Amino acid sequence: MPLNLPTYTINKIDEKEHDIIFHLFTIEKPTICINCHEKSLRKYRKRTQFYFDIPSRGKRVGLQIEIQSYLCKECNKSFQEPLEDISKSHNMTIRLVEYIENKSLQRPFTHLADEVGCVEGTIRKIFKNHVNELQDKYKFETPKVMGIDEIHLAKRVRAVITNIEKKTIIEMFKDRNKTTIISYLKGLENSHIVLNVAIDMWKPYRDSVNDVIPSAIVVIDKFHVVKMANSALEKYRKELKSSLTSKQRIDLKNDRFLLLKRKKTLTDRESFLISYWENNYPILAKMYYLKEQFFEIYEAKNKDEAYDRYLKFEQELTSEVKPYFSDLTRALGNWHKEIFAYFDYPVTNAYTEAMNSVIRHVDRMGRSYSFETIRAKMLYTKSIHKTQKPKIDKSFNKISNGIGMFKCSISKSIEKPKNYGVDLVELSKSIQNDTFKFET
Repeated sequence: MPLNLPTYTINKIDEKEHDIIFHLFTIEKPTICINCHEKSLRKYRKRTQFYFDIPSRGKRVGLQIEIQSYLCKECNKSFQEPLEDISKSHNMTIRLVEYIENKSLQRPFTHLADEVGCVEGTIRKIFKNHVNELQDKYKFETPKVMGIDEIHLAKRVRAVITNIEKKTIIEMFKDRNKTTIISYLKGLENSHIVLNVAIDMWKPYRDSVNDVIPSAIVVIDKFHVVKMANSALEKYRKELKSSLTSKQRIDLKNDRFLLLKRKKTLTDRESFLISYWENNYPILAKMYYLKEQFFEIYEAKNKDEAYDRYLKFEQELTSEVKPYFSDLTRALGNWHKEIFAYFDYPVTNAYTEAMNSVIRHVDRMGRSYSFETIRAKMLYTKSIHKTQKPKIDKSFNKISNGIGMFKCSISKSIEKPKNYGVDLVELSKSIQNDTFKFET
């Protein structure tokens, strides 16, 4: 059975149902002391050490290596013979470390530990070290327009950072705490170039940006605001239906779908239904028109017009509908500056939301993946990074060759290559085509 470790000789092989053990010794022995480089060596003592290797033929593989120690007569120091192809950090071959680095980004740690024979803690340690190396390898550009949003992943809420202009994801966090966000923002290179940060109404996001990058304008994503108007209408709709008889509920068939539509997109039949509800369920109709009135705030041409439209909306909130819009009006009071900043800086987290749907798909690909695995798989797949090659400056110099003058083209890079993070479009394509593979 070939082992493909040329510096060792196989003494014997023990093969069992699930394991193969190779008993080895080194071919070439040291001739000089590794400390003083003299040739005065004598054999000191001998021992055997077990190392894990890459699985073969569906079985775990171990190497039982005979190791000779030597004592130098000149410096009186001892050392053991060097072992080629063996990791200095783990009791395994270098090729097994590389195998685990790759597979740990594709498979659950427990499955991999069972396959190779080592404990799960070793898999986790190798994975963590590998991810740290990848973090140093890939440095994403600081965005001018940043998005901070969150996603429920592996039973917890995680923060996601995006480059809104480039439609890329640049970071994911295990939580959405203020300390986590502040630490990230403080570590950004050229943080002063961040002009806008689109967020939802989570106070730690706003406070973190204001503390670390006070020059950046915080903008509340409009979709999180208008969603509250829809929620108010939905709350009343449910209460109303629960109070109706079965016969009356027939009048409101498919009501949820219809109430979510914008008035300008209603068909003639749908407009007739709304008119019918206006006569028979006047508060429901009023809630619908108020929802529409609030949506129209975001169609204003400027901040002043938007604020005027909001004041008119507030004036329409009579006692029977006001409680349902209380969350919305409270948000407008607490986040007034950031919500109306949208009309000066119309940026949204729309691409962050799209990215979140992709992340959920990746999560479904392996329900037992850890968050760290999903994060690494998302961020460090080289083939889906959006990059920009360095700009090249081409110039011509006149050079003499002893006979005459000729032009020589000289090219030099005037700008470093840029990596903007994971391209949402390419990631979506690779998932749809079932070609999403980890590739560093």
